[in-house]
Amino acid sequence: MRIKITSEHNEAVLGLQGAQLNSLKKDGVEYLWQGNPDYWAGQAPVCFPIVGVLKNGRAKAFGKECDMKRHGVARITPFELYERHKNSVAFIQKSDCNTKKHFPFDYELKIKYTIVGDTVANEYIITNTGSEKMPFVIGGHPAFNCPISDDEAFEDYKIVFDRLVSIPCLRPDHQSGLVNVDEKFDVMNGSDTLCLTHDLFEEKDALIFENCPSKSVTLIGRNNRGVRVEFQDMNNLLLWSAPGGAPFLAIEPWTGISNCSDEDEIFENKRGMTVLCPDETASFQFKITMI
Repeated sequence: MRIKITSEHNEAVLGLQGAQLNSLKKDGVEYLWQGNPDYWAGQAPVCFPIVGVLKNGRAKAFGKECDMKRHGVARITPFELYERHKNSVAFIQKSDCNTKKHFPFDYELKIKYTIVGDTVANEYIITNTGSEKMPFVIGGHPAFNCPISDDEAFEDYKIVFDRLVSIPCLRPDHQSGLVNVDEKFDVMNGSDTLCLTHDLFEEKDALIFENCPSKSVTLIGRNNRGVRVEFQDMNNLLLWSAPGGAPFLAIEPWTGISNCSDEDEIFENKRGMTVLCPDETASFQFKITMI
């Protein structure tokens, strides 16, 4: 099931499977990666209650065993339609016996998309419906066509931060997804602009800007088309493309990051963790603007 929401000449298409973006068009031009399995079959999965990976896929959350594959259980668990309007749609997922095999907590996850003008707001609303404290992190993983136009190349694009970036980034290992915090990569050199090349993503995986001082980045090409992603509610930003010359760039606002080399198996002690008390709710939002 797919649902279209519209604003003027723009549209977003959302899928019930994973409650994720399937299409993002401005004036008929597709901005969202369409999931070619030759590079990466995904498009814009929602990562919850982990982002990235756990070491050996396991951790203990308040003494309970967790066993999760990359990016958690939400993206592979069914959602239901919660509400629908012309320019917005919301989905809901409730924990069940299958999610609790891997993440032994009761939760309710609502994901709402609203399109106004050229901008799509992505909102995640998480409620602890259980009787114990619940730890989690959450993040978006939208990938965008790069290039957008047939007469451009990946190398015609750049990422522009809303301020100078002086901090080095972290890089997960391609195979394990784990992050060695002793290895840092100064790809920005104190500037606000990163020129894209495929070589950036060949030897290492994503660029992780932990505690990113910037709260807005713009992917822009030679033809002045692109996207701006604003992530006031998220502390971390990842930039990723698949190796082998993949024609997309994922811009990923996350509240946490993948398992790091200086972390133990205690889930609630990991970076960026939010802990909700019973009946408590937290919400996080980021925005995508088509240019």
